[in-house]
Amino acid sequence: MRRAEYNMVNKVLLVIKSPPYGGGRAAEGLRMATAMIAMDMLPQMLFIDDGVYCLLKDQNPEAAGLASFQERLRTIADLIGFAASSDSMHKRTLKPDDLNLNHKVKTLSLDETAQLFSQNDAVITF
Repeated sequence: MRRAEYNMVNKVLLVIKSPPYGGGRAAEGLRMATAMIAMDMLPQMLFIDDGVYCLLKDQNPEAAGLASFQERLRTIADLIGFAASSDSMHKRTLKPDDLNLNHKVKTLSLDETAQLFSQNDAVITF
């Protein structure tokens, strides 16, 4: 019997495009990042579209009865850092000063964003 051959995925980009609250997709992306980091696989993370709202400072979801994942964001940011689409931020009238400084966010142009996609073997979108 012939053994199956598998291509190893070395570089993974996790793309968060969902808003932080009102659904579980962004939180699932952060859980995926946490699991990958625990397995010594350091993904890259990019926030686009409504996902950039995950990175805003002074969020207080507990006031609305929602669970916060700001501590998880801070922990992940300390290990791998984050990137955000400047185009997505511009379309939402957000500036770098609106983001939580603890998250170490690097804003990327459209060309830099495209380059980030091409540098990875796999892309998973949340």
